[in-house]
Amino acid sequence: MCPACYINGLLLLIFGASGAAIIDNLYFQLLMAVVTAGGMWWMYKAYKRNNGKGGLYKNVKNTIIYLLVFAAGYVTAAYQTHSFWSPVAHDTVIQEQIGN
Repeated sequence: MCPACYINGLLLLIFGASGAAIIDNLYFQLLMAVVTAGGMWWMYKAYKRNNGKGGLYKNVKNTIIYLLVFAAGYVTAAYQTHSFWSPVAHDTVIQEQIGN
């Protein structure tokens, strides 16, 4: 399987589908539909480069691994940037040291 094709397709599918779900502007929804279609094309391209090697088990395992890596990055970014975590994170400690 072509890892670059697979990762590109997976990212385009994730961002295209989630963007289409949360945006109310028609033009951006059309853009996200194009991004989602591009993700499907990249996944098809990765499937064609696979040439029947690996099988379903390997494809499902790769999908789960990539989703777990993406989820770990998302949770880390949410922990660092979301206001819910600001009392726990380093922001309040630094502000107390400065005196603000």
